Amino acid sequence: MGPVEATVSGRPVDLGAPKQRALLALLVSQAGQPVPVNVILDALWADHPPPSAMASLQAYVSNLRRLVEPDRAPRTPATVLRTSPWGYLLDTGVVDVDVWRFGEHVTEGWRAWDRNDPRQALGEFESGLALWRGQAYPEVADAPCVVPEVARLEELRLSVFEMRCAALLAVGAHEVVVAELGAFMKANPLREYGCELLSLALYRAGRQADALAVLRTMQARLKEEMGIDPGPALQQRSREILNQAPALDWRPVPADPAVVASGEPAATPRVVTSAAPSAPDADVEVFVGRETTLRRLTDALAAAQAGRGGVVTVSGEPGIGKTRLLRRFAASAGAPAFWGACPEHVDAPSLWPWEQVLRAAKAAFPERQVPGPVAELLDRDTRSPLDGEDVTGAVLRRFEAIVHYLTDISKSAPVLVVLDHFHRADPSSLQLLAHLAESVPAHRLLLVVSYRSDEAPILAETLAALSRGELTRIDLKGLDQRDARTLASAVLQRKVGERTAEGLYARTEGNPFFLLELIKLLTSEQRLDDPRTAPVPASVREVALRRVARLPRPAAELLSVAAVAGRHFDIEVVAEVVQIEIDAALEILDTAITAGLLVEDQHRLGWFRFTHALVAEALYETTGRLRRARLLRRLGVAAGRARSRGAENAAEGAEHRLPAPDMPLPFTPLPQRPSPRPVVAAPPYDGGSRGAAHPARSRVAAKA
Repeated sequence: MGPVEATVSGRPVDLGAPKQRALLALLVSQAGQPVPVNVILDALWADHPPPSAMASLQAYVSNLRRLVEPDRAPRTPATVLRTSPWGYLLDTGVVDVDVWRFGEHVTEGWRAWDRNDPRQALGEFESGLALWRGQAYPEVADAPCVVPEVARLEELRLSVFEMRCAALLAVGAHEVVVAELGAFMKANPLREYGCELLSLALYRAGRQADALAVLRTMQARLKEEMGIDPGPALQQRSREILNQAPALDWRPVPADPAVVASGEPAATPRVVTSAAPSAPDADVEVFVGRETTLRRLTDALAAAQAGRGGVVTVSGEPGIGKTRLLRRFAASAGAPAFWGACPEHVDAPSLWPWEQVLRAAKAAFPERQVPGPVAELLDRDTRSPLDGEDVTGAVLRRFEAIVHYLTDISKSAPVLVVLDHFHRADPSSLQLLAHLAESVPAHRLLLVVSYRSDEAPILAETLAALSRGELTRIDLKGLDQRDARTLASAVLQRKVGERTAEGLYARTEGNPFFLLELIKLLTSEQRLDDPRTAPVPASVREVALRRVARLPRPAAELLSVAAVAGRHFDIEVVAEVVQIEIDAALEILDTAITAGLLVEDQHRLGWFRFTHALVAEALYETTGRLRRARLLRRLGVAAGRARSRGAENAAEGAEHRLPAPDMPLPFTPLPQRPSPRPVVAAPPYDGGSRGAAHPARSRVAAKA
């Protein structure tokens, strides 16, 4: 289920040439059955085998036997890749194939679903989908004997993804299903069951109009493209949504008492993976580690269950995994979880995330009477206030109604409210959060709020108000090197070597988004063994440059020059090249530090470094080659002057000066292939990296 790989005695083996790999893939696709020689020759040479094909095939078989049975004595019969009177055979008694494990997970998932255990079913479906790394048998997918198996597996994968979404709906993760099925339906627009699930998820998320629009789009597409009407299930779903049938409302699944009593995060293994079938290489989702953070969230929920509610804030840089963490926690909480998120690319109406929360609460507890002001919000009553009406009083009464509604629900069961991306929230949503937080400690209500750490100044007033109550702050950092290696191994479905893991961690520092995107790029370019040489992934570059673009223009320009200097740089040198005063440069750096792009070096006065190497590399790669060469020359000259100034200061005596910055002595030239002419006259400035040169810079220098 992806490019063919083999592991022998726990170690991955190099399968050699493409045709040799294709031979193994062909044998695996027919494991347990002999594959005739003529079928193999036609598959490997596209129906046109050359005269030497038979000799090459025998060599491939011999090589594969040495790889899969390294300890087999000479001239003893092969037990893995055997010869039969009808061709070659891969013995199923001594091998394990990911396709079989996928089938086992799927079978167990359906059994759990049939016995009304959606949590167990969800875990099995996710474990099965996690095994996918790409198209099934890509090396021989067009071979006539393999085409039916590829089609079977693809159809099964799509069905399992839909069943996974059904299980997510059963545990109350409506917003997650909306996001994942939206992308799935774009890639598979004629999947009626997927459309049925998406419409239900939208309805439960309080988006009745969108749910009907999805169904009508499917109806039009089926009529135009296939000339048929939707099936009975879709027609029934449309009627149910129009009539707001109670059968559509979500009912919490009873939690396993043993799991809740243990105090440990329910259903949260160390590595949890899932993959969207539409693009397995691009949409693999892996959840690794975070045990301590999940335990803190679970403890906060346990306190809320005991009547001591609170607020938890989860902050971190973009891509650090805040949303993924909250999804995992909400799915395993064993309590009703109401999710509200603030959109990034559109202007949402006032109180939009709270409207999502309240719609989910109304669907989960239909027996609870909805207060009038809350109903007006859900009905989006936008009437202007009457003359003389107390607008402030009306807002406060609505806030009080929402507080009473949510706290009243929490009397019968602990309630989890998740507010994601709250740095984008409108002022009214922030005010309501602060107002509700005052009532939380006396109720069984837990509020979990996530925001980007570089946007914290926007929330300063709200965070100050939250701090006066029961507030738990979680600052999410990158994965440690061990968890980063575990994540890489889980994505690649094989153990990643220590050298590769170190290279991945050095460039990403454990940021899960950066790490996953880099792995995808390295895998597609077959460069996984040397992560330091790959360019910045396009998606990471877009994120990094967008963060820089939010800075004032002088800050963005200064960072571009600093990136040419290196990940570590001396601000005096960069300021001289940019031609600004050092005080002005330091003020500019303050904005970049606040945005989380830079940190100050605590050991060398006047030195700074980019928080992430990939951000520096993205800025470097977007600078033209000629400008880079000119900047490197000017940086080298400025660094020489700084070194001279340091020497002059040293001569004046320690009693007349501050400690001098630790300047690199001497400059370390970047490693380059032999070139008839140097790129610049002066040795390139390395930003104090002391030999650890920027990989992209080395390539550019060599080409120049």
